[in-house]
Amino acid sequence: MPRVGALIRRHLRELRGQLRYAFGVLLQRLIGRRAAATRLDPGEIRSVLIGRINGRLGNTLFLTPMIERLHALLPQARIDLALSYPNAAILLAGMPGVGRVILFPHKGRSLVPQYWRALRQLRSTRYDLAVDPTPFSTSGRLLLCLTHARFRLGFQVPSQWAPLTHAIPVPPGTMHQGHQPAYLVTAALGARFEPESLRLRLPITAGETGAARAAVDAAIARGRRGGPGPRVGFFAYATGLKRLPAGWWNRFWTALLELRPDIVPVEFLPGAATAPTVAGFASLHLRSQRELTAAIATLQLFVSADAGPMHLASSTETPTMGLFNVTDPALYGPLKATDRSIVVPQLTPEAVAARIHTALP
Repeated sequence: MPRVGALIRRHLRELRGQLRYAFGVLLQRLIGRRAAATRLDPGEIRSVLIGRINGRLGNTLFLTPMIERLHALLPQARIDLALSYPNAAILLAGMPGVGRVILFPHKGRSLVPQYWRALRQLRSTRYDLAVDPTPFSTSGRLLLCLTHARFRLGFQVPSQWAPLTHAIPVPPGTMHQGHQPAYLVTAALGARFEPESLRLRLPITAGETGAARAAVDAAIARGRRGGPGPRVGFFAYATGLKRLPAGWWNRFWTALLELRPDIVPVEFLPGAATAPTVAGFASLHLRSQRELTAAIATLQLFVSADAGPMHLASSTETPTMGLFNVTDPALYGPLKATDRSIVVPQLTPEAVAARIHTALP
């Protein structure tokens, strides 16, 4: 039954997306397309607003290559962020060029007054440039309409009804969701787009890493498997159809430990009361995404289904193995050169273990 419910929710999301697109096409035809330029003058931009009103951790992290690219191309500009991920301000603290984070509510009570407060913050600054970083976001278009901005940049698509001053066509073919926003600003500023240089990043400090290493050490001391071998972290609690069952993980770990008996597994749990997936392994729950990122940075390898911790791991130097059950790794896979995506539906847990074994130091 949980799988049936996940399938229904997935189809409902797809239907909502189709309806939003159709509404956008209709609205664009009623409003009419405004003439828009394709190039921005960097000398005219001292302040930037990026709007991404989406509550998911991964979609927030997908903005980090764009933020880095903007800061490199516009080092004189302050970059403000209008976001909806609840912990965005803490998560992105220390990102180069970032000024304030304007937080729009995602869920909960008092949504209207919270939106009103965020909107007042948004409109209190007259930005040189406001950016809608994704092609099909209704909230992103609304932000472009509501902000005081001299220039408004977004993707030119048939459903684009926002009054853009600068528009970039969506690139042909499939482009990773972490590359797409960076492509938008790179093209608009007339720079060369080099996707191989882009990756997710979080500015984790040495102090954060030291504290996280101590937490991992303590978890290993409480478990039944220790030793000097490579520490391999994993996250098994993805949502909906992305999640692999506990039996799959048990078979996977049995096979991997037969190949490398010296591995020290460390399971990261989504809640303090969450039961470990594999009995006897070191396990821990960390209170913040920054603590989790710092802990992953102390490991030799990290394995996860398509979930927020996978993207956090990809922002570290730790090689990350992403396991994809339903989503497309070309769009959502881990990004850095040492990361790998494995499409698992046609593979046994033992076959996946054999592939991951080759990535171990």
